[in-house]
Amino acid sequence: MTRSFNRIAAAALIALAAGPFMAAQAATSNDADLASAVQSSLNNSLGSDASGLTVTANNGNITLHGWTQGPQEEAKARFVASKVPGVHNAYSAVRTFSSDSNE
Repeated sequence: MTRSFNRIAAAALIALAAGPFMAAQAATSNDADLASAVQSSLNNSLGSDASGLTVTANNGNITLHGWTQGPQEEAKARFVASKVPGVHNAYSAVRTFSSDSNE
């Protein structure tokens, strides 16, 4: 009886010790899946306007990176990203450029 109790106790301790590592690995996998889903949604919704954008995810928080033609395209991208299931917040680190010239 004591041996089985010791085995159960040892297994419980190992599970408790491994828990944070397993959760971190699961979150990383889910983050990668979420970033991929957001990138696909951007590509489908915005087409070539999404070509300069990349996505990172951290626990349901999405950050967009890259370049867009202007603030309207950046706002559209952030809106599209925010509507993907699993996204809690959509942030932008996107820079904008303009093809307008002041000749």
